[in-house]
Amino acid sequence: MSLDARKRLGISVKGAGVPTQDQLAAINQFTLKDMTADELYVRTFVLAHSFIDRDNEVFDESLLADFARTIPGKGIFVEGHPTSWGGDQGPPEGKWFGAKTQTMTPDEARAILRDPTLQLPPDRNMATLLYADVYFVKTSENAALLTKMDAGIGIDVSVGFGANTRVPLTDAQGRELQAMRLMGPGEAYEGSLVWLGAQPGARAIKGKKSNSHEDRSMDPQNKDLQQQLDTANTTIKGLEPHKNFREALKSALGADHAALADNPAQLAALAVAGKSYRATMIDDLIRFDRQKGAVGDKPEDVAAAKAAYEAFELSSLKTLHGIAEKSAKGGGAGITGTDPNNTGAQPAVVDSKAALPKDSPLNNALI
Repeated sequence: MSLDARKRLGISVKGAGVPTQDQLAAINQFTLKDMTADELYVRTFVLAHSFIDRDNEVFDESLLADFARTIPGKGIFVEGHPTSWGGDQGPPEGKWFGAKTQTMTPDEARAILRDPTLQLPPDRNMATLLYADVYFVKTSENAALLTKMDAGIGIDVSVGFGANTRVPLTDAQGRELQAMRLMGPGEAYEGSLVWLGAQPGARAIKGKKSNSHEDRSMDPQNKDLQQQLDTANTTIKGLEPHKNFREALKSALGADHAALADNPAQLAALAVAGKSYRATMIDDLIRFDRQKGAVGDKPEDVAAAKAAYEAFELSSLKTLHGIAEKSAKGGGAGITGTDPNNTGAQPAVVDSKAALPKDSPLNNALI
């Protein structure tokens, strides 16, 4: 590689501090013994981005992808770069254990980096951010550092890297600009905490609470959006039984009447009318049974007969009602609407069971 450099990035991350189970598994790939979550402290940094920085340089998206691939397993240093003037400073304070790039709109990236002035190169309309996860082992020596990081102090970083070359940027007319693009292939050597970065707006982001659906450290705007999403999901879940009921109703109505499921007013009117029709048939049948002496005149006798008829399917009631009407037309007692306690001539009794098919279930229900 022809370029070895240290790009000082003002980067910030506020994570939950405690690693998630997935993070812990990734960390233990680099440890010599399996560490517990209580022994560790984690942060996620926006380590680089594709906006034009203070050095009039731009990381190419492919170079950011190389950084994401090569930073895991490298160290994070506290008092300057080990490759800077002054030489090696000893072992790092922590270690990078995971990284990824994410592409988004410029406004979304500016909001995360909290710098509305950031500008993309003229040949780009989307921004790319490099996120990197780092872990520290909790010790008495670094307790103050970790507390300061929680307070948002000492969270800017600088990345030491190698890149293949620089190429000039051009505007829409092909004119060469002062800004240069750093190209891959490349490698991220390390990341260090610094006082100020070369990439404006690169700063800490807030991470997700470990093992918890609710992130209490979330930015207010993001937290509000999460609450709205949770409310919407709850509402959708609550509507699911109604959706199932509607589908079941359409199926029960059949193809010819399924449209009624979308017209509650009409369906309600028809239901009321159908209930009234059913009640009228039951009243007629009880009157018929009282006339022929099959049902007594006491209130409890009438109530028992009504309960028995209400248990019948509508089709069965219509069959019985039809038998009674046919009997009336044939000169039998039928359904005359007369007082069942009249003292006139007693009507002939119609054998309703004989009028039903032999295998009809109503034969067992009729007196």
